[in-house]
Amino acid sequence: MHRIFDLHSDTVHKIAETGLRSCPDAHVDLVRMKEAGYGMAALAAFVDAGRTDDPYGDCLSYLDRIRTETEKNGDIARLITSLEDLTATARDGKVGIMLTVEEGGVIEEDIGRVRELADRGVRIMTFTWNYDNDISGCSHVSNDRGLSEFGCEFLGALEETHIIADVSHLSDAGFYDVAKLAKRPFIASHSNARAVCAHGRNLTDDMIRIIGSRGGIIGLNYCAYFVGGDGGLSMLCRHAREIADCGGVGTVALGGDLDGIPTNPAIKDCTEVPALWDALHKFGFTPSECDGIMGGNAERFFSEMLD
Repeated sequence: MHRIFDLHSDTVHKIAETGLRSCPDAHVDLVRMKEAGYGMAALAAFVDAGRTDDPYGDCLSYLDRIRTETEKNGDIARLITSLEDLTATARDGKVGIMLTVEEGGVIEEDIGRVRELADRGVRIMTFTWNYDNDISGCSHVSNDRGLSEFGCEFLGALEETHIIADVSHLSDAGFYDVAKLAKRPFIASHSNARAVCAHGRNLTDDMIRIIGSRGGIIGLNYCAYFVGGDGGLSMLCRHAREIADCGGVGTVALGGDLDGIPTNPAIKDCTEVPALWDALHKFGFTPSECDGIMGGNAERFFSEMLD
């Protein structure tokens, strides 16, 4: 099995006291990721902008926490900010950690903060979370509200600084604005297929086709609400097949949303993610396709996108 690459985890809020090396109360920690065969995990500085008076300050604090914990555990982990880091992580058999931001509104209409975040090592950023903001409407509130004028400027700043634009949580209208304006590939780090589970957080077949045609990837989300049915591995494989059929099998990746969702009995924590390889194979994917979904597609994508 290819080493696992995961595009989205919210573990930062679980490690304030225990640290990232071993955190039994979390879905994810470094020791268990190493055991499970992870090559990379994108850890999000997730900010609930509706519950803070200082969203940008909180964001910086969370990023510092992830960076500090990664550097403190350099025997098994390495921060990935460049192609050199990606290559070295694979060579040394370490767990790569990528810094991301979930909630573009943390910049509070200060476009210069995008550059500051890039300089701090952020490589992926969403436009919204579950609130509308000055950038765009979100899928949870105003699905027909697209990018504002500032939102268009925000997208341009992401691309200029080579932060990968992430359309998970974005409104449908915002998605199509990104598709129209983006010059670089973009991703949906933790979203499934709406044709399989009719939830607004999931992507339509047309959206999947667009992401695939533009060279992006889509991370399968383990949240039972977005998986549908019994929330199990077979249903998750249906999402993988839908995304593969619409966007190409090279578009399918993992973005489990671990530590940001209620525990899914089918994947209780990161040590159970490898079982998805067998489920995908039984569902009809070839061994090489299973390897791609588990991590190969994401590794290829980042090898093309990182400087």
